[in-house]
Amino acid sequence: MRTNLYLTPWEAALSTKVTVNGINEDVCVYIPQGIQSGETIRIDGRGYKNRRGGRGDLILETRIMVPKHLDAKEKELFNKLNSISKFNPRAC
Repeated sequence: MRTNLYLTPWEAALSTKVTVNGINEDVCVYIPQGIQSGETIRIDGRGYKNRRGGRGDLILETRIMVPKHLDAKEKELFNKLNSISKFNPRAC
């Protein structure tokens, strides 16, 4: 079973634990620091039943979501991060 896992930029940058809906139960998943949008996390035995009666894997594809609307404090914090960060995803 494959599903999207939506994360905030700060969850992806700092690491977190999230709860995702599994087939029969919720599953707590550790998200490692620095995970990128499009990377996958595989959880063994938590997907749909397979032909042999066992369970397949649950595959979470990460999607980093950026807020469309920021309040004044959030905008201030993003501007501060922009001014101090040396990270450039376009650097060769």
